[in-house]
Amino acid sequence: MRRLKGIFIVVLLIAADIFAMLGSYFLGYLVRALLSGGSLSGAVSPGTLLSRVFLLLIYPFVFAYEGLYTKRLTDWEERRRCLRGVVIGSALLTILLFMLRILIVSRLVVLLTVPFGVVLVPLVRTLLKRLLVRVRLFQQPLVIIGTGQASRLLETELLRHRTMGYSIVKQISRERQEDDITELLNKTEIPGGAKVFVISDSFTDEELKAIFAFAEQRFGELMVLPNAGLLARSAAEVEQIGTLLVLKYRYNLLRPLNIWTKMVFEFLFSLFLMVLLLPVFGLLALLVKLSSPGPVFFRQLRIGKGGRVFTCLKFRTMYQDAEARLSEILEQNPAVRKEWENYARITNDPRITPLGRFLRRFSLDELPQLINVIRGEMAVVGPRPYLTSELERVGRNLSTIVRVRPGMTGLWQVSGRADLPFQERMLLDEHYIRNWSLWLDWTILVRTVKAVLTGRGAY
Repeated sequence: MRRLKGIFIVVLLIAADIFAMLGSYFLGYLVRALLSGGSLSGAVSPGTLLSRVFLLLIYPFVFAYEGLYTKRLTDWEERRRCLRGVVIGSALLTILLFMLRILIVSRLVVLLTVPFGVVLVPLVRTLLKRLLVRVRLFQQPLVIIGTGQASRLLETELLRHRTMGYSIVKQISRERQEDDITELLNKTEIPGGAKVFVISDSFTDEELKAIFAFAEQRFGELMVLPNAGLLARSAAEVEQIGTLLVLKYRYNLLRPLNIWTKMVFEFLFSLFLMVLLLPVFGLLALLVKLSSPGPVFFRQLRIGKGGRVFTCLKFRTMYQDAEARLSEILEQNPAVRKEWENYARITNDPRITPLGRFLRRFSLDELPQLINVIRGEMAVVGPRPYLTSELERVGRNLSTIVRVRPGMTGLWQVSGRADLPFQERMLLDEHYIRNWSLWLDWTILVRTVKAVLTGRGAY
C-alpha cells in the first residue's frame, strides 16, 4: 500500500510539472506574438499545444536526475533544483530540435518559456505538496531515537519546513542512563514505513554500534544526526577515505574567488539601485527633514570587515534627544531594560518619530546603506553590522563575523528580524558565512522583499 501511495505521489508530481511547463509554453507563445506584433488570439491554439506535449517529457527526466521525485527537500532547495532543471531541460530540448530539424516548436518560444517555467514549476509543486500534506498523503512518519539539543533542533527545522512532509510519531528515550538501549528498542513498537533518526550525542560509541546492528535487521535506512557542536558547523560534505567516512567543512564566503564575485556583483547591483531610486531618496529626505528637527541622515559607528569601524548611514528615524529618552525609560522600567538586553530593542520605542516608525516598518530607513555598499564598507547581503557597544556581547563569534563585510540584509533579517534574540542572530550570521552561495544571496533578497512588504518582525 505504501509503495502504491509513493508511486501515486510521483505520478501526481510529474503531471504537475508537465502542467506547469505546458502553461509556461503557452505564455511563451503569447509573448512571441506580442514581440512580433501578431494576434494574441491566434498565437497558439489549445489543440496545437496539446499535440506537442510529448516534447515536454524531457523535463520530468531532468527533474528526476535532480532528485525532485525521490528526495524530500526544503522549499528553497527545491526551487533551486527546479530552476536548474528548467534551464537544463530547455537547453536539451533546443539542442534536440536543432539536431533532428524538428520545426514544430520555435527555439525562441523555448527560450521565452524558461522564466515562466522557473516561476510556475516550483509554485505548482509547492501548492500541490501543501495540499498533499494537509490531506496526509505526503506524510513521512519519523521515529527519533535519543534526546538533547540536536533533537530539539531537528523538531524546530521540521516545523519550519512542513512541505517536506515529515511527522514525528514516536521518540525513544531512556528514563535512566543505565538502561540497555537494545532491550529498549526491542520492546518498542516502531510503525511500519517510518524513517528513523538517531541522535548521536545521546549514546556512547558501543551503544551506537548496537543501534546500527538493530537497524540492519529492522529498517531499510537509518539517519544519524551528529552532535550539536557539529550541527553548528552545518556546511559539511561527507568524504570517504578508505573505509572511513569523514566530514569536510568549507567556509564558502572566506574563499578569495567567492569574495570577489560577490563584491563585483553587489557593487553593480547597488549602483543600479541608487540611480533607479534617486527620486525616492529625494522624497524621503524631504519628509525626514520636515517631520522633526535634526539632520536627514543618522550616522552610527558599526563594526566592519577586519574589525574596522565605519560610519553606517540611515535616514534618521529618532528624535534628537533619543539617548536621553532611552536612559530614562531603562532606569524606570526593569521589564523594558530586560527586553533591551535580550533583543537590543524595545516595543513602542519612545525615541522613534511617527515617520520613523513607517520607515522602519518597511526598512526604508536603510536605503542610504547603498552608499556604504558602493564605498566597499558593506555588502547587500551579509552578517548584521554590529554596534561598537555590542563588542562584548558578540564575544567569540566576532572573529568569524568580521572576516566578511556586514550586510544591509541577511539571514538574521528574513528569519525573524527584530523578533530574534541577540545570540540567535549571531548563529545565523555564522551559518551564512559558512554556507554562502549566490543562490543563498538570491533567496535572502527575495525573502527580504517579502518581509519588508509585510512589515514582519519590524520595530
